[in-house]
Amino acid sequence: GKITAKQAESLSKVKRLELNGLTSITDEQAAGLSKGFNFDSVIKLDGLLSITDAQAASLSIVDGLSLNGLTTITDKQAVSLSRVNILQLSGLTSITNEQVESLMSRKRFPRLVERLNLNGLTSITDGQAESLSKLKRLGLNGLTSITDEQAESLGNIDYSLSLNGLTSITDKQAESLSNVRTGLHLNSLTSITDAQAESLSEAGYLEISEACKPLIDKYKKK
Repeated sequence: GKITAKQAESLSKVKRLELNGLTSITDEQAAGLSKGFNFDSVIKLDGLLSITDAQAASLSIVDGLSLNGLTTITDKQAVSLSRVNILQLSGLTSITNEQVESLMSRKRFPRLVERLNLNGLTSITDGQAESLSKLKRLGLNGLTSITDEQAESLGNIDYSLSLNGLTSITDKQAESLSNVRTGLHLNSLTSITDAQAESLSEAGYLEISEACKPLIDKYKKK
């Protein structure tokens, strides 16, 4: 589908807007969409396969932005997107250290991305995990394995960590991840050891596969 610049500006008066049918927009349309938006607004543009740096700058005025159709972003776009409070970029298959640092930086803007979904990534570096641990909520459901160092960093996430792609973890990783006090999501684990269950039972809120729940419950009752 397509919209005109004038239609885009009219739509910007809506607090929550889903335009996932759009496969491309112009810089003028992006500016129009964001004209009436503010820090309480959410816009979903998951059909976009690419955006320009100017579009990223315009769209980043909103509180929540979903761009799950993008497979890559530029360094300049990462800087702009760091203004968004709730950011969905689950189409990205890779991300550079510099882009992660930009998304996490408080230096350029007064706010920090607090919720970030990067569910398309199949791997991250230990350094990226350390940077991402500054987030309050993080989705990394594309990861099928993590290192002990990554688990130690990710355990510092304040509110919610989703690692639903993991089918197994080590005892040390379970101990680290249990530090996520509000929401730890491990729905693909096929089995866990007693030591892992004991650690994970300490998590404030745990979502885990049905196969692992009985062992968790055993330690929660102690």
